[in-house]
Amino acid sequence: MSDEVEKMAGNLYREFENLETKQGTAVYFRPFCKGDGEGFRQCIADFYKDGYPYKEYLDENFLLEKCASREMTVLCGLTDQGEIISTSAVRMDEEFKGSALLMLRVVKEAYRGMGIGKAQEEYLFQYADGQEGVCSLYADVMTHNSISQGSLARRGFVYCGLRMMLYRNPVMVPGLPLSEDGKMSQAVMCRKGCVQSAGILYCPAEHTGEVRRIYNELGVKCRINTEYTGPECGETVAAWKDEEEHHSYIALVRKVGKDISEMLARKMEQTGRRRDVTYLCYLNLRDPAAVYGYEKFRQAGFFYTGLKPLQENEEYMLLTHTGRQKMRYEDIHLHEDGERMLAYIKAHQT
Repeated sequence: MSDEVEKMAGNLYREFENLETKQGTAVYFRPFCKGDGEGFRQCIADFYKDGYPYKEYLDENFLLEKCASREMTVLCGLTDQGEIISTSAVRMDEEFKGSALLMLRVVKEAYRGMGIGKAQEEYLFQYADGQEGVCSLYADVMTHNSISQGSLARRGFVYCGLRMMLYRNPVMVPGLPLSEDGKMSQAVMCRKGCVQSAGILYCPAEHTGEVRRIYNELGVKCRINTEYTGPECGETVAAWKDEEEHHSYIALVRKVGKDISEMLARKMEQTGRRRDVTYLCYLNLRDPAAVYGYEKFRQAGFFYTGLKPLQENEEYMLLTHTGRQKMRYEDIHLHEDGERMLAYIKAHQT
């Protein structure tokens, strides 16, 4: 763990009170340490009911290595008895260079509503905001309730998009009373860092108003070009992430090539036999062929679900394909700041 985080969180106690029971709890915030693994896993399981999909982040040695290399910062809140009751982390993203991901934001159910999560995030943000070269902080926030979204909205995070119906309910949160055949969505929330301009965005004309609105809310300038320009390269520069357990597939398209339709058709033919299969595409709007690529995805049945903005050299539009899966907007709960974005997505779904 870095000296900055040790200095920030070291020997830090705060008193919190349950407003209903009037019982007080003293919490000590400190960095994740050797020996914290089991308590950390129990804290995460309290929220996800053992459904958290990224199991490597529950491995003590993995977390210790990431923290030692400064790829991650992980903070824990402990009671006087040594019980880990809250966690939060920030990861310097590998896929989205220059963007820092907030993750593992959990407070045990018995301690919620006391301001513990808010206090812990204050210390985490102090660290993240002090790092050089961070274009943005962002979080992919679960939408089965809006509590954690509200805390970010109050800290200046902007609703930018939806990662629509990616995670099977019985796998992700098996303890919640949600449809067995349904899938959970995530809200993409972002706050700008050191970046002042996103440069030129090659954006389809029908979404320019919404794209400008989001960048304006972020406080970042952009120029929009709506020209339909064919790709110069033959092969698309893209990577697929397969969430096999959830029957979901995520494409990160950095540069559109002439083979984009064939690449997409091949992937969907290989994976599309399941009734509940869903796809998400991140399409780089800094690529001059992005409008061309957007049209190809639209022809394949994808629709706009927002943005993932503010990386070093890339700005992404989110495109979603839900296949034969029933749309469950009733399961998407957003803080009031996100309602306008959700209404736009609904209106432009095809």
